[in-house]
Amino acid sequence: MTGFEILIRIHPEKRAEFLLAYEMLKSNDQQDKDRLELELFEQVIEPNTFLWFERWASDESLSRYTADNRYRAMMGAIDALGQLVYNRKVSTQ
Repeated sequence: MTGFEILIRIHPEKRAEFLLAYEMLKSNDQQDKDRLELELFEQVIEPNTFLWFERWASDESLSRYTADNRYRAMMGAIDALGQLVYNRKVSTQ
């Protein structure tokens, strides 16, 4: 299994916009059976800093997803609403 984790810092005044964009992405993608896990965590000690985590069944399904316009639009929204700290691919057992 493979996936990614993305750490994001959102401008406080853009928090509601970011959460709305994430919920829209999440609700539009729920039919994808290859996604095994989708989570968004907020750091307790650093408000408006989020860890977005997804786990996928295969590298191929992850590659299709990250090439999709919805994912790319979300990454563009992150650039407009805050700062991407890191985006890294992870492998899980």
